[in-house]
Formats: sequence, structure tokens, C-alpha cells
Amino acid sequence: MQLPWRTSARTGLSSGSSVVVATVTGLLLAFVAASAVLCAVSTGNAALSYQAGRSCPQSLAPTVNGLGATPSQAEKVARDVREVAAQQGFPQTVFGAYTRTYHPDLGDIQPPWLRFGFRDDATANLHVVRGGAPNGTWLAQSAASDAHIGLGAIGTAVPPVTAIYSDLDEPLPSFWCSEVATVFNNPLAGDGVSSTTAFLPTLEDVAKLNRRLDLSARFPVALPKTLAEARDLAARSDHLATALRTRLTADGLAPVAVVSQPFAAALAEAAKAQSNVIAFVLPLTAISLLVGLAGVGAIAAQWCQRRQSALRLLWARGSSPVSLGAKALLELGGPLLFGAIVGLVVARLALPWYAPVAALDPGTTTWATLVVLGAVAAAAVVLTATASWRTHRMFQAPAAARRIPRVLRMIPFELPVAVAAVISWLRLTAPTPKVGVVTLPLDAFALAFPVLVVVVIAGVAARLGRLLLAWSHRLSVWSLPSVQLAVRRLAAASTAATGVLLVGVLAVGTLAVGNSVNRAEQNALAGKSGNLIGATTSVQISTTFGERNPALPSTVDAHVTVVGVVDRGVSNMVAVDPKTFANGAWIDPERRADTLDLVGKLGHGAAIAVGGAPTGSITVPGFTPLHTIGTLPIFPGMPSNVGYVTARSDNTTASEINSFYVWSRDDPDTVLKQLSAAGIEHIAYKTTAMALDALPFYTVAWTFGYIASVGALLAVIAAASLLLAVGARRKQTALSGALATRMGLRPATLIVSHLLEFGAVAGSVLVAGVTAGLVTAAFSVPRLDPAPWLRPVVALPDSVAFVLLAVVAGLAVVAVAGWIAVRGVRTARVGELIRG
Repeated sequence: MQLPWRTSARTGLSSGSSVVVATVTGLLLAFVAASAVLCAVSTGNAALSYQAGRSCPQSLAPTVNGLGATPSQAEKVARDVREVAAQQGFPQTVFGAYTRTYHPDLGDIQPPWLRFGFRDDATANLHVVRGGAPNGTWLAQSAASDAHIGLGAIGTAVPPVTAIYSDLDEPLPSFWCSEVATVFNNPLAGDGVSSTTAFLPTLEDVAKLNRRLDLSARFPVALPKTLAEARDLAARSDHLATALRTRLTADGLAPVAVVSQPFAAALAEAAKAQSNVIAFVLPLTAISLLVGLAGVGAIAAQWCQRRQSALRLLWARGSSPVSLGAKALLELGGPLLFGAIVGLVVARLALPWYAPVAALDPGTTTWATLVVLGAVAAAAVVLTATASWRTHRMFQAPAAARRIPRVLRMIPFELPVAVAAVISWLRLTAPTPKVGVVTLPLDAFALAFPVLVVVVIAGVAARLGRLLLAWSHRLSVWSLPSVQLAVRRLAAASTAATGVLLVGVLAVGTLAVGNSVNRAEQNALAGKSGNLIGATTSVQISTTFGERNPALPSTVDAHVTVVGVVDRGVSNMVAVDPKTFANGAWIDPERRADTLDLVGKLGHGAAIAVGGAPTGSITVPGFTPLHTIGTLPIFPGMPSNVGYVTARSDNTTASEINSFYVWSRDDPDTVLKQLSAAGIEHIAYKTTAMALDALPFYTVAWTFGYIASVGALLAVIAAASLLLAVGARRKQTALSGALATRMGLRPATLIVSHLLEFGAVAGSVLVAGVTAGLVTAAFSVPRLDPAPWLRPVVALPDSVAFVLLAVVAGLAVVAVAGWIAVRGVRTARVGELIRG
């Protein structure tokens, strides 16, 4: 006979709830599958962007550096690198040659310390103060002022001065990032150690000075935004580096022109970060997809129950279970596919919200689409197979054959997961060697520990829930009919209740873990960086200014403070100004009140002992006799966290202080401009963004940020599963509720009963999920610290807001489920329900 497929698609659309549930399930399946691919690629590109941001833009391609080359060698190197670069597809070469700092012969002029040099496009990247003709010497303003040099001839060895340019100051423009040691004058260095550079119009002019030259050759390229672009650049760079080495070696220039590829290490680190994320995301994605496929199976089971009468008629007419399963696919496959398409589009459009960057490698969306198609195909198979199996059980299989063997039911799936969690814990707790301020990447399998524990706890919670529901028939509290009825309904739907409990605990626990670890890593990175350098921006200033201890000029805003640092191992000292300390210093948020209270008491010999430094009366060279007034575990600007903090006014011998710094909460551009305007000599600025290699922190944060997004999706699945279970049992619930109200059950008691039923499930989910997630995160975050030797350590962040949000969401789901159930009772037609 003809199989009943022709009108199945139109028939499936007649059930609004099934269409909605199938569409949402398809959307979630596709979102999980696509987001895993997109997020993994995005993470690698984010790591690349971070590494490229820390690198000099002119050092992305191979670099050539040389020391002490003769003028003739310099000219040959320039010729060779330009020719080879053009042949290898690098059209632009920026070549530079510089003398060492010396006193040049300038005729009657008393010469300052100067360095002469040439660099392609140098004059286009200097700010002219006077003059500007390109055919002469360009002199720095400070050198011209010190030696009273103006425009015009300055001897016979160099061309006349045709321009005075403003001294290059930190932070230097990106054009000069590879030349910092050459073109930036360190005002705190000794005489002859550093100087400004006088730029000559041609390389031949520099060669005429007949001095040894330091060489620099760069090949500017566009900054790669994706790993695919970076790998293409790396391949081209390998060819260029090989060709340069071959040519320079053949010309005997290899000793004075060394070819290197500094960006190769950054690319390797970015690729490794992506590999670590993929290694962790794939198992998590697989688990999420399995949960989604289980939801598809639940949809198929609900469809079989809802369409039981029609299926029985078709079976009686000769349709096989396989054909009936195909009918389920035709009815529900359309909404499932439509939801998958929407999920793929949402995953692509929402990428900036759940992934670190929006840049993707070419073809990534195609791969994501193929993965989604695979997930949809798997869902179609599960839907058809489940519907076929359910119809076979209903109409063909004997009752004894329907039972799952007891042995299979007794095998806990939590056991292998628990073993994996133990192995992950051992790798997570493996000792991390101390390597200064260099952070270490974490084992990808070790990152899985908190999620594995949540999976185990979710399974255990579901099993306990099933046992409690099995024992609930012994409960008799008819004096509280709302409680008794809620328990009876839960016991009658134990499979659905435990399924929701399993998915819900997994969702809430995963969300709690992901959110907690993500925030903990971000807080730890900010705290460690701030504690390491003492402020958002730290700039070393001249000891002369620090020793005089003058008031800061009005051009420097109120977001700064001046400190002196003495580095003597266990006798470290940080001398602060108690009045301005809070203006610019980084202060641990958890100890802010205690820190400011103790700092405010400094002066007149008072000191703060940091870490394990002895307390009591102490004697430190260069300071008045000190006595400790309190202790702190950490203090900004003291990385070893062992030493003392005192007021700068207690310093009796200023020369005992090694270095003075300006600490500020502002960005470096603002601080450096203000210091320059105030005439305060400075050098060696640091920022929190530069303090640490943050990639390991970001890798962990990005990974658990994605975990949080998956947890949110699982939470939606759990809520949808609860509402689906309510819809599946709507007929039975409506009949029993309607009969109970006819027998005298008050409407208020009915409402309370349903709220207790769904509230018990939601409450169990929240208690088990939040507890499992936060406790597991609390154990994990101290060990997910890429730099455990730096303080403050990674700690569990404040989770009150998360718990409150979870409770509000749970109450909303309970309210909606209760409304659906009560509405079904109030609108029920008892006669039709009894006949149906």
C-alpha cells in the first residue's frame, strides 16, 4: 500500500508546540556545532592579534641587523637586501645605518654627543620645528639647543643643517619601533652612552664619515588578521630569509648582517593557543551535541505519544515501524532544518558576543556549515530511529522484550567520566616551575577538570532524583494536598523529571564554572600586572628629581604619585608619598581599605612589613629608625612581596634609593606628554598591558567564556525540556486536575501544587548546579593560574550576582510551566478528555 507520507509535512505544521520545540532544538544543535568551529578559529586569530600587538609591526617579516659594519659593507648589504626582497615579493625595504655616539668634528662649534644615521623615509616620520629641506642634515632640537646650532653649515664632514626636528620621545611611533635603542636618547644614561640621531640625506653621506655602522633592514608588510594570513606571511618570510642568508653569505656579509625571524615564535604561540582551545572545546561540544540529540529523541517520543491514535491506525493498515518513523521525520524534519539554518546564522552573527574577535579565516563559515549539516543529519537519524523504535515497542514488541536489561541499567556512565576527572586533576595539580614573569601555557586536558566534575555531579544528582521519586510512593501527606499531588505527579513523570534534572544541573554547573573561571582569570591578570609594576602606567624618572622631592608641576594631573624603590633582595623598600599614594597606585581591591589605612599612618619612622618581613623595630641604611605599624601580604611595586613600605619623608640619604618612578592611573601617552611638558626627565615606561605575557590568561578566559556560552545554551535546553515535558503530559495533567477541582480541590491549592512540582525540579537544579559549579571552580581557579608565583593568586570572584540571576531565571521558568499546566486544567473539557 502507499505509505502515508504525502501530506506529512503539512500535518506536522498543524501542531504549533511541536513545530516550536523542533525549531528551537534544531537552532540549538546548529548553534553549538557552528559556534565550536567559529570560536576555535576566532580564538586563534585573537591570540595572533595579541601577539602581533606586542610585536613591532616592522618586524613581522624577516629582519636584518648588523653591528660594526664598514661603510663599504653597509652599502653592499643595502644593495643585496633590496634586490632579494624585490625578487621575493617584498616591494618595500626600509634600510638604516647608524654610527655609534661620539663627539663629531663640527668646526668651530662645540659638538654635543651625536649619532649620525640614515633611514629610508626617516624625514617623513619626524616633526619639523625649523627648516625642512630634505637635502641636508636633520638635527634633533635638544642637540641643536645644547650646542647652539642653527640652520646652515656645521663643518665640512657633513651636509649643512636644513631642518631641526622635535626629539623622538616615548612612546615612539610604530615607524621607529625597531630603532628605539638607536634613535631615542636616554636622558638618564651616562655621557656618551646615548644621544639623539642626526639624520643625513643619503647612505653615501653616512659612509663618508668613515666610521663603523650599525645596520637595520626591515620589510614592512600588512598586519595579518587571521592565522591563515599569518601562515601565508610565514611561508613567504621563510623564502625571503633563506634567499637573504644565501646572498649575504655568498657576498661574505653574513658576519655583519644577521637574518632573523622574530615573528615566527609569536605565530607558533598563537597556533598553540588555538590548538589548546580546540583540544578542550571539541569534547565539550560533543557532550553538548549528545545532549541535543537526546532532546531530539525526546521530541520523537513525545510525537509518538501525541500521535498514538493515528499511528495505531496506520500500523493496523500495514505500515511498518520504519515507515512510521519516516513519517515523524517528514513532520518534524522541516522545522528541525529551519531551526538549524537559523542557528547557523545566529552563530555567525553573534560571534562578537561569545568569541574574542570577529575575524575568521577564509572558509571557516563553510566548515561550520558542513559541521551543522552533519549535526542535522545525525538529528534526522535519531528522530527516525527513535520514532521507529517507539512504534515497534508500542505495537509489535512483547511487554517482556521492552525492558532494558538490568545489567545495562546498572552501568553508571559517571564512572569513566570520574576517572577522566581524576586524571585531569592530577595534571592540573602538577607543579609549575617558576620562570620569573614569563607565564606558562596550561595543559588543555587539565582545563577540563571542572567541567568533568560537573558532568559527574549532574549524573549523580539525576540518579538520586530517580531514587527519591521511586521512594516517594511511601510519602503520605494528604493533610497538605498541594504537596501530595505535586509528589505524585513528579513520581508519575520520573523519567522526564530526572532528564530535566540531568540537563539542568549540567547547564547551571557549566555556566557557573565558565563564568567564574573567566572572571577569575581576568581579575588575576589585572591584579598581577598592577601589582608587578605598581600602577596602570609606571615611568622611571631622574633620581635628581626624586631626591629633591619637589611638588609635581601643575601640568601633571592628580592621577599620579611619586615613589622610590630600593631593591636589596629581602630588604626591599618602597618609599611612598602617603598624601598622593591613592591617586596613582594600583591597590588590591580586596585589601584597599587596609592598605590605604596603613599608608595613611606612614611617617615619623612608621613602616609596613610586607609578606614575611620581620616586624618590630628595624634599621635600614638611608632611612630613619623604623618601627612596623602593620603587615600586608602584598604591596604594589614589590613583586617578591617581601620588604617594607615607608614614607619618602623618612629617607635621610636619598642616594640610597635606587630608582624613582611616577605611578599613574592614566595611559602612557598622557603621562609621558605631561612629564615632558613639565621638564621631568624620564625613561623606561611600563604599563599593565606590557607587564606580563597575558596569552595564557586569555586562553583560559576565552575557553571558559565559551564554556559559559555552552552552559547558557544547555540552560535553554533544560528550560525547553521542562516545558516540553509539561506539554507532553498536558492531557493527563488536565484530566486529573479537572477531576480534582470537580471533587472540591481549591484553585489556590491547584496553583500551589503545580508551582511546588516545578519548583522542586528547578530548585534541585539550581542548588545542585550552582553548588557544583562554584565549589568546583573554587578548587580549580587557584590551579588554573598561569603565573602562580606572582600575587595576587587567582581566586574565585564574587558570585552573588550570578546566583541571584540564576534564581530569577529559575523562578521565571517555574512560573511559565505552572501557568501552562494550570491553564490546561482550567480550559479542559472533561468529557472529551475521558473519551480521548
